[in-house]
Amino acid sequence: MKSTTISARQAGMICTMSVLANKIFLLPSLIYEGAKSDGLFVVLMLFIVDLFVLATFFMLKAKYPNNTLDYILEKHLGRFFSKLIYIVLMFFFLFKVLLTYSVVYAYLKGQVYQDEFALLALISVIPVVNHAVVAGLRSFSRTVELYFYAISAGILVCLAVALVNNQGMPYFFNTSVPDFFGTAFKHIFTFGDYIFLFLIIDKVRMEKKEGKELLKFAGIGIFFVLSIFFLFYSIYQITAFMHNNALTDILSASNQATSVGRLDVIAMVTIMFLSYFQLSIFAFGFSEAFCNVFHKLNRGYSVAVFDVIFIVVYVILVGRYENMLLYTRNWLPYLALVTNYLIPLMIFFMALPRKKGAKYEKNY
Repeated sequence: MKSTTISARQAGMICTMSVLANKIFLLPSLIYEGAKSDGLFVVLMLFIVDLFVLATFFMLKAKYPNNTLDYILEKHLGRFFSKLIYIVLMFFFLFKVLLTYSVVYAYLKGQVYQDEFALLALISVIPVVNHAVVAGLRSFSRTVELYFYAISAGILVCLAVALVNNQGMPYFFNTSVPDFFGTAFKHIFTFGDYIFLFLIIDKVRMEKKEGKELLKFAGIGIFFVLSIFFLFYSIYQITAFMHNNALTDILSASNQATSVGRLDVIAMVTIMFLSYFQLSIFAFGFSEAFCNVFHKLNRGYSVAVFDVIFIVVYVILVGRYENMLLYTRNWLPYLALVTNYLIPLMIFFMALPRKKGAKYEKNY
């Protein structure tokens, strides 16, 4: 059993990577356009909702400690609806990969290459992500564990340097209620950070009281994101909408003030490692959903199908990252309503005790 499972600590580190996905580059600028500095509270609200989803995972894990999500869904909903949910999750993770790849490609194009390098990017990224998926969750989680503290150190250095250039508190409570909730709805696709855990629920090994370990690492990711949002809005104030790479931009402002040199290299290296892990997590999510729809096909087939669909959709449908952002804010929120809230709500009722007064395992 242990050879095919990961610890709660490793699952928590994967959660941190997922929490950081698509939230520390372009999102602060986009949210500022709709909610001004109150975007910080928009993100906080969406994080709180996501934590209820994490609580649902703990409930389900307590009720079904060793069962797969496929077994649980078929037991409660039947095979047809189980497969339908997995198909929806396949699309969810596919577009997560597309969004992450598009934003990071635009970032590296502007910061490093200053020119188109689409073919080089695909050749560099796809084989590495494929290897992470084929190698399996246990090997991938060990790699995350190996690099986790280096990535965390990179983010902490960025935050520490940004404190030097802090311009004071941003102006809060200047957004109308419709703008606040409208902005939240437009960006819910960038959340849903714990959906991945449900796909690997049978592979997460939860020893006594290790649920707190997983929650701790999820909290670290939330702290990083909220800190970056706060410092970004503090530094740039009313011009925040003009700056598209939050983690790098909070360093660049300090760079101009102190003439310390290319400090943005720290953010650049951190973002590159983060992006690799985030793309691998979402690609593995697609693969896991695919394998549960097509039981007779192994993970190698899922990787091949993913590569073909990813390249075709990216080239034909996305093209430029501006198009991907348009889809993310216009129609992908409706997909996120299903994956982030409706499916977890159904799972919540599945996780309730069978009998009144029944108790869950103490460990959870």
